[in-house]
Amino acid sequence: MKFSRISIFKILLIALTLIVPGNALAQSSASLDRMVSQIESLFPPLEGYVIAVEGSGLTLDLKQGMPVEPGDRLKLIRYGRELFHPVTKKKIGRKETDLGEVEVLEVRKNFSRARAMDPTVLPKEGDGVRSPFQKLSFLVAPPQIKSKKKVNADRLRYNLETRLNKHPRFEVPSFDLGLWMVDEKLDIKSALQSGNLEKLHGKVKADFILIPSIRNVKGEIALNYKLVSALDGSLKKQADIMSENLPTPDAPREREQGTQTSFINKKKAFKFAGKQDFSYEIVDFDIGDLNGDGKNEIVLIDRYRVMVFKSEKGYLTRIAQVKTSKTSNHFLSVDVADINGNGRDEIFVTNQVGSKLESFALETKSKGKGFHYVWKDVNLHFRIIRPMEKQPVLMSQSPGYQDPFSGPIKEVVFKNGKYQQGPKLNTPDIYGTHFNLYGLTQQDLNGNGVKETIVLDNNYHLRVYSSEGRLIVKSSDYFGHDPRLIEIGIQEDTGGVRQGTSVRFKGRLEFVKIGKDRFLAIPMNQLLGGGLLSALVVVENSGLALLKLTGEGFDKAFESSKQKGYMAASRIIPGKNGVGAEIYMLRIDKDILTNSMHSTFSTYEWPTQ
Repeated sequence: MKFSRISIFKILLIALTLIVPGNALAQSSASLDRMVSQIESLFPPLEGYVIAVEGSGLTLDLKQGMPVEPGDRLKLIRYGRELFHPVTKKKIGRKETDLGEVEVLEVRKNFSRARAMDPTVLPKEGDGVRSPFQKLSFLVAPPQIKSKKKVNADRLRYNLETRLNKHPRFEVPSFDLGLWMVDEKLDIKSALQSGNLEKLHGKVKADFILIPSIRNVKGEIALNYKLVSALDGSLKKQADIMSENLPTPDAPREREQGTQTSFINKKKAFKFAGKQDFSYEIVDFDIGDLNGDGKNEIVLIDRYRVMVFKSEKGYLTRIAQVKTSKTSNHFLSVDVADINGNGRDEIFVTNQVGSKLESFALETKSKGKGFHYVWKDVNLHFRIIRPMEKQPVLMSQSPGYQDPFSGPIKEVVFKNGKYQQGPKLNTPDIYGTHFNLYGLTQQDLNGNGVKETIVLDNNYHLRVYSSEGRLIVKSSDYFGHDPRLIEIGIQEDTGGVRQGTSVRFKGRLEFVKIGKDRFLAIPMNQLLGGGLLSALVVVENSGLALLKLTGEGFDKAFESSKQKGYMAASRIIPGKNGVGAEIYMLRIDKDILTNSMHSTFSTYEWPTQ
């Protein structure tokens, strides 16, 4: 048997996930399996036979009490010869030929009446009917902890959503029911009222709501769940399942796995402030003062939504959302800064639609309620750099034909009431258009008024170029490949040959001044298997490196301990007068077998120097 190169990589990948200590696959608990099995039993597949044919009418052996209603459409099947296993000789079924569909017209006590949807099909007695594959969607409410036992409610909810998503007939939409309830000032009881269910239905399409809780039953810990209709709130099932090994809150200490609560070097320590878990992929985030009140908001994006949060002691509360078409849009990055100079930061979203860009900018309305578009359908990549003690610079770059990036990086300026590309960024000519605006920043490193260009090269080594193109720094440290690809403009011809080359995404390089010291923050991603499978770029864990700028170059100040998943984005916000800072990190943990995503947004405090 011959294996393709990618097949061999997949086999090695699965093998390594089983033996690499820092990347053990999560085991599904028996209690969650029992819960899903009980829910599955509520929706059994329906099968029956045609017992009579009279003209265009059919009589089926489906009767009252079975999950069948007038208007249901069932598959019509012609059974053939019996099939036997060639080795064991055991019967494994019968050959089946799909004939089309029948529609149920009437359900009686002992039979049903139906008709073939295609008048040219000639059903016969003994033909089979079967319900089509039915996908059911579930929203999971925030777990209610009614026990003295400490339970990590966020992790329990995520485990429930993950287990439901693994079932071939079940799915969990990318919608945070808990945040919606907070936005609407609802508890789970009021959320199930008819008017609020109608509002919910306008936000997300779901069949059922799963309401979990943890409580004591006869001295034991039980997972209780209620399954209710998302349409009318009616109760479909309620049960207690005795549970062990429930997820517990993260201990307030350094952890190799799980949520990081601190990272320490010999002289400094960052204090964990809080985190927010999302059961889907958060693509990027940025931070800024959107309404001009002097307080920062946090902007997160997934593939089609812009979500605005406020942070209180490290925990997020969503205050606004701008949603676009889920099927056509594919957000790549978000950046926040006041480019038009009106005192309110704009939100710049790089958005891929098919093989082109339709990026846009949002701004709060003048009265501070809601957002409006101030720039639309822009065929440009956006990225903001923030030189220390200077105004932010909005960079832009065009996509090319068969190439995600083309031409020089240009600054965007606001002139005569509109945004427009301005001067070319002063990047070294010897490096030409090999530069792209991701993984790049500029900073006057030696105080002579001339900016140097700092980049991660294609091998993820740090390089610093003078304005004349002289290579000043080439670090031997490897900062780890980002697993995401940018494929704008790349197409396949009729022969399946790809026209163009994908470009690997690179995170922000951010300079920050804390006290009298200057630092460069760089995201680090550790590949699965120590780089053995680098062609697949599967990230096992990630951290943040802080390099201190000295008179001789850079020294590694310290590096955070590794946490599971890849570093999607990070930001450092200095305190007033450079005293202390807040550090924000976004990590994405991807299950390589189910392809599901889990995002963790964490906040840390850099104490006073």
